[in-house]
Amino acid sequence: MRCSSSPLYNHTLVFFFLKLDPYLTSHLCRSSGNPSQIYRMALSTNMAASLVLFSLLLLHFTQAEELMSIDGAPSPSPQAQPIDCGVACEGRCRLSKRPNLCKRSCGSCCHRCKCVPPGTSGNYEACPCYANLTTRKNVRKCP
Repeated sequence: MRCSSSPLYNHTLVFFFLKLDPYLTSHLCRSSGNPSQIYRMALSTNMAASLVLFSLLLLHFTQAEELMSIDGAPSPSPQAQPIDCGVACEGRCRLSKRPNLCKRSCGSCCHRCKCVPPGTSGNYEACPCYANLTTRKNVRKCP
């Protein structure tokens, strides 16, 4: 909105504040009030808007900091118990037709993967590394 009859339109600072607030511009055009009163109103309105914006930003960053202090601390991960590969492979290979070969291949897989699936066969989902070890011909390496 343009208002050329106002004596304040020549002041740069007031023009800046009035440009930010269309209500003040329309009020300035309608009134023939004291220029300092209009200037104070422009300042107080923009100051209030700035204060509200600053408060919202402060609240946002305070809550973000609070979340960081809760989630930011790494929780201690449970230490994996070292596996006894000999005992684990003994149980895995107890029904094998070739127990020595089974224990040897199970032992090398256990040392690499640090786990052995439960039972005498199958259950590969319990130890994915054990299941993914294959020979050059894509045959499972681990019993």
